Amino acid sequence: MSNNTQISIFIVDDENLARARLKRLIADNNLYTVCGEAENGEQALLHIETIKPDIVLLDIRMPGIDGLEVAEKLAEFNHPPAIIFCTAYDEYAIEAFKYKAIGYVLKPARAEDLNLALIQAKQLNQLQIKQLRSHSAEESPLFVAHSWHGDELIPFESIYFFRSDHKYLTVYHSKGESLSDQTLKELERIHPEELIRVHRNTLVNISHITALNKNNEGHYHIQIENSEHNVPVSRRHVAEIKKKLNLRSSKKE
Repeated sequence: MSNNTQISIFIVDDENLARARLKRLIADNNLYTVCGEAENGEQALLHIETIKPDIVLLDIRMPGIDGLEVAEKLAEFNHPPAIIFCTAYDEYAIEAFKYKAIGYVLKPARAEDLNLALIQAKQLNQLQIKQLRSHSAEESPLFVAHSWHGDELIPFESIYFFRSDHKYLTVYHSKGESLSDQTLKELERIHPEELIRVHRNTLVNISHITALNKNNEGHYHIQIENSEHNVPVSRRHVAEIKKKLNLRSSKKE
């Protein structure tokens, strides 16, 4: 990626001219960058797992592993990319969306069709919105992680901590890790009772803290329940953490 704000796109198509056309169209929009390409499914799976693009533009009819099989395998990744099918055959449309595709562009791709599909890659689909709205107050609130892969709904109670790294925020939770574009200051403002700052780049879900430990070198870290994570703590936040943990303990009693 040429900078932290661009969305990375990987192109998969067995036709060189089709790949070249997509690259030209993408080059006209400085929000996106092509991070790689493949001419068959085998190459695609190998490179995508290594490069980890945000979006994959995927042809369906290809020799060997076709696009639908590639999409099925990508869905098994811990952090699958968003998929937009680019094909000359419209009869695959219904089947394509069984593989969680967020877009379907007919070849030869037109700039307006491709741009619309790319925009949709960042938006909640209608089913996710319905799930979010119907989630009752008695259940764990849902955290919406905004990333270039789309919007991921994560039960807040399953989140261990948030860590900021430059322009990205990583959400560590019971199912793994997710990227989001929120800021720590924003989360701290929205969840003042649930989250506590333990470092300039880290907020921890108080409900998952089992201990505040100090090692032989005098460095503090937080132990997270049901997790192998030990989160470093800066000295300036130790007193506030102890205060919060003592308050939580007294409430439980």
